[in-house]
Amino acid sequence: MTVEILPLGGLGEVGKNMTAIGFDGEYVLVDMGIRLDSILGFEDIDISGMGRRELINMNCIPNDTLILDREVLAIVLSHGHLDHIGAVGKLAHAYDAPIYGTPFTVELAKQIVREERTFEVGNEFKTAMPGDAIDVGDIRLEFIGATHSILQTALVLVQGSDSSVLCASDFKFDDEPLLGYTTDYDRLKRLAKDGLCAALVGAVRVDEPGPTPSEAHARDMLREVMTEATSNSGAIFATTFSSHITRIKSIVDISFDIGRTPVLLGRSLHTYCKIASKLGLVDFPPELHIHGRPNAVHNLLREIDGSRDDYVLLVTGHQGEPTSLLTRIADGELPLKIRSGDEVIFSASTIPNPINESNRELLETKLRAQGARVRKDIHVSGHAGKRDVVEFIEMINPEHLVPCHCTLDKLKIMAGVGRELGFSDRQLHILQNGECLRLSG
Repeated sequence: MTVEILPLGGLGEVGKNMTAIGFDGEYVLVDMGIRLDSILGFEDIDISGMGRRELINMNCIPNDTLILDREVLAIVLSHGHLDHIGAVGKLAHAYDAPIYGTPFTVELAKQIVREERTFEVGNEFKTAMPGDAIDVGDIRLEFIGATHSILQTALVLVQGSDSSVLCASDFKFDDEPLLGYTTDYDRLKRLAKDGLCAALVGAVRVDEPGPTPSEAHARDMLREVMTEATSNSGAIFATTFSSHITRIKSIVDISFDIGRTPVLLGRSLHTYCKIASKLGLVDFPPELHIHGRPNAVHNLLREIDGSRDDYVLLVTGHQGEPTSLLTRIADGELPLKIRSGDEVIFSASTIPNPINESNRELLETKLRAQGARVRKDIHVSGHAGKRDVVEFIEMINPEHLVPCHCTLDKLKIMAGVGRELGFSDRQLHILQNGECLRLSG
């Protein structure tokens, strides 16, 4: 049996993750993501009305040309972050194949399809839970539960008749995830016993010693700074990833504990939180205000202004995006203005690229100039640091190791970790997008 691993995006870059896994000429596609920093480079871009080739040329979505004429049996989405599902509306229609994912991931992908204005995406969506195994042709897909910064993340095991490949781009080890499930250690250990041909392992935080702290630690940090901030007479603003339902839940709960009313404002926050609530993944109190429409946001901000010290405002803008609510508030474009005594909590890391870093620095400067106190890095990552990566690789013990999901420097660091663990150069593979690795099963 010939095993093929063909990365179409996500190698040598952060974003637009997409990989074709093939066994004797039959393929499945794992993820269809966008590259967020490329999109942020174009002011006010709306990709829903743009074409495939245009977006490929802008480096916003994967170039799937190499796989278009091959037999694709399924599209599998590992989790709901946009760098893994954001290109579904642009690419999925080209394949006569169903789209599989966990319920939260599927609902988020359906939302992207509903917003698509250029292509008609008619692929059937099918849901699977961790532990489920699904046969598509002669290939079996298995969903293995993993902890990450978004709920219902799965590691995807793609199995042929006598070989298997594990796609593990995004995960962490966390025995206190607060919501959702922990990584399925028992199943990962059995992979080593059964024999694993190859594993693609994410390198996003492999340069950090680790282990990555638990989400419970992030909650403790938030409680400390929010409790301190409430002693001031100003508003408390908080911002985090809209997809990080667990973090949002912590901010909401702590707000009530310190005697303030939380409100969630922004279209993406509204989308993620409503879907998570509908699926029963989170239990928000019924009195919680979540607004995404501009008129509703304006009206609530106007109402809050007279009693701002009664509220915690969770808003979009953790990367300093020019059109986010926090940036627009700092620019004086909305009814509620920044005042001296206000506190702004960034419960998110800055995604490391020049556009994000510049946007965040500019926003923080504006906030401080208007008298706000800025608190940064009240956050823990959803990605494994080096210590956890080492434990993960030792746990699954693949014959071949393929670093993935990061820039070239970190892919090389991951390869160095592999050498420290005894992998030979024959077993380590630093690939480029469009470069196919063929292995004998």
